[in-house]
Amino acid sequence: MRKIALIALFLMACTREEPSAPATASAPPKPAVPPPSAAEARTIIMGSMEFGEFQFTEASYSLPVSGVMMNEPQRKAARDLANAGWVRLESSGDVALNDKSRTDRRFLMRPNGLLDIVPLAKKEMGAVQAVRTNDDGTVSADFTWSWIPNEIATTFIREKYEGTQAATATLMHDGTNWTVLKIVTR
Repeated sequence: MRKIALIALFLMACTREEPSAPATASAPPKPAVPPPSAAEARTIIMGSMEFGEFQFTEASYSLPVSGVMMNEPQRKAARDLANAGWVRLESSGDVALNDKSRTDRRFLMRPNGLLDIVPLAKKEMGAVQAVRTNDDGTVSADFTWSWIPNEIATTFIREKYEGTQAATATLMHDGTNWTVLKIVTR
């Protein structure tokens, strides 16, 4: 009988609930800042430095001046630019600036033998499709945008800039305003 009593006491001790921790006073939750509307997010993204810099390098083209250094796509680009009157092709296949490109600030001849053409296009903001609040208090805004090629780009790489692009901007409230933290391609 003693064994049964000891086993019963042991089982009761094992099944007893642990005392709960005393409640601690916590600060009242901070009121959340409502996320911007789609129209407000569009304005914030459009005016941000991040949108201006987003994929900026895609709006340029570097072309070796020496025909020997060019690959086939670069040779085609040089021919297209020459046919449109932007540059002159020498008999050796080398690229030379003509009067039109020499006075155009978008053509930059670098000392390392590369011709940079920049900008070739500008970004145009489309619509914001969705605004989502993230767990960390930031907001994600899905949006579209497109390239608008200039007259130089239309002569040799127009297809690079065709179509609508999609991206997501992460917005953060800085205590006063919503600002763009980063933009990533979707």
